[in-house]
Amino acid sequence: MKVERVDMMDALRGFALIGILLANMLHFQFGSAGAEIIESANGLNQVSYYLVKIFVEGSFYPIFGFVFGYVLMKMVESREASGVKYKNIVFRRAVGLSVLGVMHITLLWEGDVLLTYGSTLFILLLFFLNRRVKTYFVWGSILTAILGVGAFFGGNFIQLVKPLTAKEIMIYQDGTYVEILGQRIGDFFGAGGLFIFFTLLIVWLLFLVISFLMVGPFVLFGMGMAKKGTLLQLEKGVQTYNKVALLVPVGLLLKGIIIFDTPYSLFIYSAGTYVLAIGYIALFATLFNRYQTQMNHYFAPIGKLSLSNYLMQTIICTTIFYGYGFGLFGKLGVFAGILLSVIIYVIQLKWSQLYLKRFSLGPVETILRWFVYLKKPQKME
Repeated sequence: MKVERVDMMDALRGFALIGILLANMLHFQFGSAGAEIIESANGLNQVSYYLVKIFVEGSFYPIFGFVFGYVLMKMVESREASGVKYKNIVFRRAVGLSVLGVMHITLLWEGDVLLTYGSTLFILLLFFLNRRVKTYFVWGSILTAILGVGAFFGGNFIQLVKPLTAKEIMIYQDGTYVEILGQRIGDFFGAGGLFIFFTLLIVWLLFLVISFLMVGPFVLFGMGMAKKGTLLQLEKGVQTYNKVALLVPVGLLLKGIIIFDTPYSLFIYSAGTYVLAIGYIALFATLFNRYQTQMNHYFAPIGKLSLSNYLMQTIICTTIFYGYGFGLFGKLGVFAGILLSVIIYVIQLKWSQLYLKRFSLGPVETILRWFVYLKKPQKME
């Protein structure tokens, strides 16, 4: 039985990917530990930095999580209605995403999110796949509150992230693939030696909890909205979406506090990321209802091939910035990174449009679907 497809979800997923690329570009250029250093940049780069921090960072992963939860619930409902056992399918998808995530982290880049979603699926499979609508919203709110408490008390923990040393920066700029690979995972394995293999299970269980805290709230909200049948007929809820879209300026104001150094900046900023994400989803729904053809044209193709495009972004950016490619790590600046993100997105859009004229599944999506359903994929669901 074919899963009921909500057209807006593909477009919304594509929209989320451009935001994720813009946010990740800071880390591609300056490293996960070095991204915050550029806060001291001057002129156009400083303005660009704060534009990314306020308009983008932290507010697009929740959107992607919302789509992830929505589509998951539609799949579960479809399988349940047709009498097909869906738990094995969800389990294999969790395994598949986790394996892809580990490979992504190990072979390409540490800023992976696939392992996070794969781990989250394990938690959903154990506790949340067949619940009432209210349960999803209650637990989503509880997790949001926990994250809020963490943001309130977590300011000092940011100082524990060590800045990149000059030697480390040189490795990213001029190092070979093997040298950069060693730089990325050397500390993890070097500290524990063979003992690390005996602690991997504990580390993974801890990662399960952290992953669920990070993306769980909006995944659960997406599942709840899907179970309610929301977004299936946008025209019926357009007035509500118009009102909720007013959260966009509210979220921007809250996130704008990052410009000022106050004891509560991190907490207010973190709250703003979620408020802005909700506002963006509502605004997107409003615009999609009015300009569906255009939104599908510019966002849906990338959204339909989101897994392949996400990994492609990593390959393109690490090639541009790392020593085994063009070695531009730390050299372009934030503004140039924004322009580069737009160029990459346009290239991916054109590639996706051409690819979808011949195929219905992306190359990585095909591999994952083959593993999940244990048969050759026939068509996209």
